[in-house]
Order: sequence, then structure tokens, then C-alpha cells
Amino acid sequence: MGNTYKLDILSPEGNVFSGEVSFATFPTMAGDITVLSGHTAIITKLSVGEVVIDINGEKKFITIAGGFLEFSDNVASVIADFAIRSEEIDDKKIEEAKKHAREQMAKKDKLSSAVMEHDLQKAILELKFFENIKSKNKRYKA
Repeated sequence: MGNTYKLDILSPEGNVFSGEVSFATFPTMAGDITVLSGHTAIITKLSVGEVVIDINGEKKFITIAGGFLEFSDNVASVIADFAIRSEEIDDKKIEEAKKHAREQMAKKDKLSSAVMEHDLQKAILELKFFENIKSKNKRYKA
């Protein structure tokens, strides 16, 4: 596997992805970058967006919200503030989480409100990603 490299994506929830990839595209503060095997060493801040992973022509999508990418010696490590695989997204669960977060925020408890605000932002990000994936799937089927 001379044209692949090791990619690990971690978030506070745990290991989101680990494996050999052909290449991956990452959302950075300066725009998207694609990292191929043998890429020069780099450390960069990541923004909110989609990581597109290619494994021998098969694409996988992971949504991230912030974090850092380090690539060195053919190993890419992502430490994301938030990350979720596209196949784990459930739009009904997301809507329920948004509703619950908004209800809790209305209670005016400052600590609970801060936690719920974070949960609400996470649910909104997941929902946006879910809608984006549905839209892409419609385009590829047409």
C-alpha cells in the first residue's frame, strides 16, 4: 500500500475513524486542503466542515467542528472538537435533541443553558450535515 497513509480522527466522544486512506480532504481556516501520501509535514487548524476520505475509490464523510490536523511521516492525526460519521446521523434523533436543548435553555439555569447551548449547536451541525448528505445522494443518483 505505497500510495496510502494512516488517518486517525479523534473527538471528545472517542475514535471516529482509524485506517489506511488513499487521500483525504480537510476543511481548514484557509480553505479545503487535500492530503496525499507523502505530503509534506503540516500542522493546521481545522474549521467547521466535512472531511472527505477516499479509500481505494470509496468515499466516506465525516463532519467536524474545529480542531487540528497534523501530518507527519505518512500519518495524519485529527483532534476535532466535534466529529460524526455520516452513517451515524439520524435526523429524528437530531430534531429531538434540538427540541430538548431549547426546552432546557428556556429554564434560565445558566449552567444548564450553557450545556444545552452546546448540545443545540451540535444538533444543528448534525442536521446540516444530514441535509447535505441527502442532497449529494440525490445528485449522484440523477
